[in-house]
Amino acid sequence: MKRELMRVSLAARLVREIGGFFCTRPAKIAWPGGVASFTFDDFPRSAWTNGGAILEKYDRRGTFYAAMGMAGTSSDLGALFDLEDLRAAHAHGHEIGCHTYHHRDCGQLVPSDIADEIDRNAVALARVLGAPAISNFAYPFGGVSISAKSELAMRFASCRGTGRGINHGTVDLTDLLSTSIYSRTFDRERLCQLIDDAQAASGWVIFYTHDVADEPSPYGCTPAELQSIVAYAAENMPVLPVREVLAGLRLAGGAPTAEKRAA
Repeated sequence: MKRELMRVSLAARLVREIGGFFCTRPAKIAWPGGVASFTFDDFPRSAWTNGGAILEKYDRRGTFYAAMGMAGTSSDLGALFDLEDLRAAHAHGHEIGCHTYHHRDCGQLVPSDIADEIDRNAVALARVLGAPAISNFAYPFGGVSISAKSELAMRFASCRGTGRGINHGTVDLTDLLSTSIYSRTFDRERLCQLIDDAQAASGWVIFYTHDVADEPSPYGCTPAELQSIVAYAAENMPVLPVREVLAGLRLAGGAPTAEKRAA
């Protein structure tokens, strides 16, 4: 059994690496002075109650990726969002992004299953929020494949992966780079350096985490850790939800631009 699980893990890793290699929707990105986004995967309640409060302390907003099949449940991340949390985050001006409905790994799904998951999530979100524009997606588990990127490119303005780095120059809008903020690997100097690098490169740095708690899961961080990075970013560049960065990048007349190229 252990050997079989290892084979599955290696196969999944290979699919993700190959999927990440091919650029499905290339775009040129340049934001003079840099820009940052803070995103929260799976939408634990603590991401909203603590993470959302930290962003709002600096009059900033974030992006919360929701898998509606997980609403009102708990996991190793703690209690996950409920419908009131979803409504409150939306009402406060934060972006609600899309995961797959059951938080299934797109790297292990065929396109028809991905479509079913996305459609179901969209219907559930519309029932709660009144059919808002859900224009951005994040891959659960960072699971990327060529077929997933091709399917999702037709549905979303962007898809955020977990490949680490700064988005600048030519990037793939179906696999935006991002950097985790996890307590187990937290290095404030390194994370602040990424902000400095984005500023120098006219790039876009996207951070992600899960729960924000005093005793976080391995996939979360403490409020103090998150606040230290939000504060530094807010001092040095705009901090915007993913949708607002993309909207700004498409402005003409000397503003930051994102020019879509043919694949």
